[in-house]
Amino acid sequence: MESPVPSPSSSSATSGPIVSAVLRALSLLDAFGEHDAQLSLAQLARRTRLAKPTALRLARTLSMAGYLVALPGGVWRLGPAVAQLGARYQRAFDLSNVIEPALHALAELTGHSASFFALEHGRRVRLLRVRGADGFVSPTRVGEPLPLERGAAGQVILAFTGHEGALMDTIRERRYHATVGEANVLAASIAAPVFAARGAVIGALSLAVPASDAASAELLRHADAIVSAANRLSQTLAAARYADQERIVQRSHWHP
Repeated sequence: MESPVPSPSSSSATSGPIVSAVLRALSLLDAFGEHDAQLSLAQLARRTRLAKPTALRLARTLSMAGYLVALPGGVWRLGPAVAQLGARYQRAFDLSNVIEPALHALAELTGHSASFFALEHGRRVRLLRVRGADGFVSPTRVGEPLPLERGAAGQVILAFTGHEGALMDTIRERRYHATVGEANVLAASIAAPVFAARGAVIGALSLAVPASDAASAELLRHADAIVSAANRLSQTLAAARYADQERIVQRSHWHP
């Protein structure tokens, strides 16, 4: 018996019925991990908890649209349509021309790895990371969805999307937040919000250092730098084509 495929974003992004067949088809794409070049039908069925005939039927349908490619031996790999969607997604945030240079400048200035997290359907996703001179990077991967409730970047996004509470008020007042070992026991981070046009929060800039007794002091030493970098990035994005593309942001009452 097939188990339903959950959708983390369905409750917040839709108010009506969902098409389970679409979710099941998309779950085949989600079944590929970071290091999976190809998967067998049995692996796809097991990871998605779908019956093999259902998985095969959905895989064949996705292959017709270019999202999966069938290989000899009954194995499957991601198709070119996935890469095209990824490229379009990255262009929506202008990662190469705007955000990546900002991260390189911040990493060079501070010596620590810098990341950009996007707000996506109630979670944060690391879209890009630039390694700093210290060589340390957070254990979480690029593209991995993470909760907003833990970690500096998540808390900053919560604060500037209108969540209430003493901590949220403090974050809004100082415009940054730092945590040690909260999202991951090995890492500490500091983050500042990034906005698009008219105060819509799209994510956060973050710096990471190893979790240690000295981590808080080191992060706070760069508080002004990360707030300034986030403000400059917000101004650049607000002046760019995002002004007419609010479909990619989540509305907020908080302004840069």
